[in-house]
Amino acid sequence: MNRLIILLFFGILLIPRIMLGQQIYSLDIKKAIDLALTENRNIKNAELDILIAKKKVWETTAIGLPQVNTEMKYQNMVDVPVTLLPAIMFNPNAKPGEYMPVQFGQQHNASFSFSASQLLFSGEYIVALQATKAYKEMSIKAALKSENDVIELVTKSYYAVLLVYQNAKILEKTEKDIQKTYNEIKATQKVGLADEVDVDQLEINLLTVQNSIESVNRQKKVAENILKYQIGINITDSVSLNDSLEFILVNSSLKPLMTQGFDINKNVEYQILQNQIEITKLNMKREKSTLLPTLNAFYSHSVNGQTNDFDNYFNGDQLYYQSNVVGIGLKWQLWGSGSRYVKIQQAQLEVDKMKNQNYLMQQGLSFKVHQAKTNLYNYYQTYLQQQKSKELAGKIYHRSMIKFSNGIITSAELTQLNLQYINSQSAYYTAIIQVLNSKAELDKIMGNNIK
Repeated sequence: MNRLIILLFFGILLIPRIMLGQQIYSLDIKKAIDLALTENRNIKNAELDILIAKKKVWETTAIGLPQVNTEMKYQNMVDVPVTLLPAIMFNPNAKPGEYMPVQFGQQHNASFSFSASQLLFSGEYIVALQATKAYKEMSIKAALKSENDVIELVTKSYYAVLLVYQNAKILEKTEKDIQKTYNEIKATQKVGLADEVDVDQLEINLLTVQNSIESVNRQKKVAENILKYQIGINITDSVSLNDSLEFILVNSSLKPLMTQGFDINKNVEYQILQNQIEITKLNMKREKSTLLPTLNAFYSHSVNGQTNDFDNYFNGDQLYYQSNVVGIGLKWQLWGSGSRYVKIQQAQLEVDKMKNQNYLMQQGLSFKVHQAKTNLYNYYQTYLQQQKSKELAGKIYHRSMIKFSNGIITSAELTQLNLQYINSQSAYYTAIIQVLNSKAELDKIMGNNIK
């Protein structure tokens, strides 16, 4: 008993610690999207890609800026190299073929050099600089695409959670209605005024609804976890959704979207393709630039001191010899066996391919817009029909409950009407989901999600 009390005591102490690591998010659809735009890891990676692209621009820019190098070197020639020279150079009486060993150089050699160079002209450099800027622009467009993708996924996941919530409410209300009717008919059956078959049928209906509620509750957890994953928050965190499907639908402005004209330049995928086309053209331009010369200027300064006495470097007796060089270098390949011209032709063919790709995307996006608008219209008409069906099924079901209590209809008929009522409710909210999902897809194509 004492052990149980101790365990309970420590368990109570641990509960606040566990709760401290868990956050609770109260979200409407806008807050969910805004949170995803700051927490989703795909978006964060896209932002890092933009920073990488900016660094790449600076890296390429630095190639054309002055380059400065310096070097300090000390060498201790333990064995000074020996060269054999004809002995006659030093002794006229030396025999032919006789050589004298001579050491060239000093044991200690210290040097310092400084050099600077500046690129004056390079066609490849100029084009490469343009390409890195185009690459940075494409990384920005890719980040916008990631945002659009995340907005669509979070929006659909949010709707999916709301649908599960709504199904749970329908089943819970149905359970209360059946439970109430079951209690009444069972009490009536006890006094012999109702058939036992009707009681058993209602009990089956009640068990079926209760099992459905348990299943929906499990689906609720899965749907919430998917939403949290898409947003980018921890799966252990809790979410509370403030909107309802009907509220979102009423405020969704469907008619203006159905009549909105399509500006292809607002579509992010099309913008990315335009960047790719520009980069392909720049690649062709770079290949052409290899036909041009490269010009650079340079300056070099060096100091060298040699001695056999290492102490001379410190006592001021060492002599140093300077060298200064200024120059301009021109590099121009006059003939490359035709390889450069073949590369230019290949680059041109790639540009032609991108033109075809551009045409295909224009046609494809136009088709997608037309299809998405058609789907949105059809789903909206289905929603209006399901709305009427839900209202009628609700009236029929609630009247049937009264009729069953009065013995006018059988339990089998009530079961059928109950199933019809549940299905009509589910079909109604499913129709709302189809309308909202279709709207999310159309907004993405039209570029309405770009901030």
